Amino acid sequence: MKTATHIALYQLAIALAAALIWGVGSNVGSGLAALAGGGISALLTFYAGVVNFGRVSDDPRQRVMNFYRAEARKLALAVVLFGFAAKFMAAQFAPLIITFAATLTVYWFALLWKDDGR
Repeated sequence: MKTATHIALYQLAIALAAALIWGVGSNVGSGLAALAGGGISALLTFYAGVVNFGRVSDDPRQRVMNFYRAEARKLALAVVLFGFAAKFMAAQFAPLIITFAATLTVYWFALLWKDDGR
C-alpha cells in the first residue's frame, strides 16, 4: 500500500506542475483539464492500491481474483471518469490526456525504488 500511495502522490505532483504549465502557457481551462487528467490517474492508482492491498487473504486464488476484480473496477472507473472529463472538458481534451499520459511515467520509476516505498 505504501508504494501505491507514493505513486499516487508523485502523480499528483506531476498533475499540479502540468496544471501550472498549461494554465500559464494557455489558459485556466487548460490548466484545470491538466489537473483533472493527473487527478484521474492518481485516483485510479490509489483506488487500485486500496482495493488490492486492503483485503489480505492467505488463499492465492482469492488474492488473484481480488486483483482481477480490482483491475476490472479500475477500468470501469477510468471509463466513467474519462467520460465525464470528455463531456465537460471537450475543448481542452489535449491537456487532460497529455497530463494523464505523463503521470503514467511514474510507474516506470517505481520499479527502481527500494522496498520501503521510496
